[in-house]
Amino acid sequence: MPAAARLAICFCLGALLGTLLDGIHVYGDVESYPDPALGRWAWFVPLEFGAVGALAGALIPLMERLAGPPRPPPWHVGLRIAELALIVAAYLSTVVLDEAPAVVTVGLIVLLAIRLTFRRVPGDWLYALIAAVVGPVVEATLSAAGAFDYADPDVAGIPMWLPALWANGGLFIRRFFLPVVYRSRSSTSPPRAPT
Repeated sequence: MPAAARLAICFCLGALLGTLLDGIHVYGDVESYPDPALGRWAWFVPLEFGAVGALAGALIPLMERLAGPPRPPPWHVGLRIAELALIVAAYLSTVVLDEAPAVVTVGLIVLLAIRLTFRRVPGDWLYALIAAVVGPVVEATLSAAGAFDYADPDVAGIPMWLPALWANGGLFIRRFFLPVVYRSRSSTSPPRAPT
């Protein structure tokens, strides 16, 4: 499959999954957009998350070369569905425990620690770390620009649990998007950047 098609798939997956996950926060009254155009979402939300998906798809081969195993696991469909269920549960915890942000933060850190201890793949730390830093920085910037607001921000317009949620999201992104961009699962060579 051509690289452009793989990145288009990543864009579509990002737009769909990111918007739906964001919807848990929007409809759970954890965040809001000042000018909703699509239900409670702003018009740009699918494009924003689509761009995140395409960027992830473009960077995954590089990240795998830097820190991944020589041959990344294929992450079959069942595991990818389990990953989706896990990230949905993580998002739901931020809604259900909205009044206890410290509990949510600790819970998400414990979840990450368990995943990195018992289910890790070489390179997982890189994905978790990059997501934990970049995701909240981008969200704080967008919030400061007035694109959206969290109902109960703790620092820089974002909740304290956001870096831990994004860190878990980094593992989700790897497991969900890598099979899309990694062209040859039977190859023993590491994945190449899309051409």
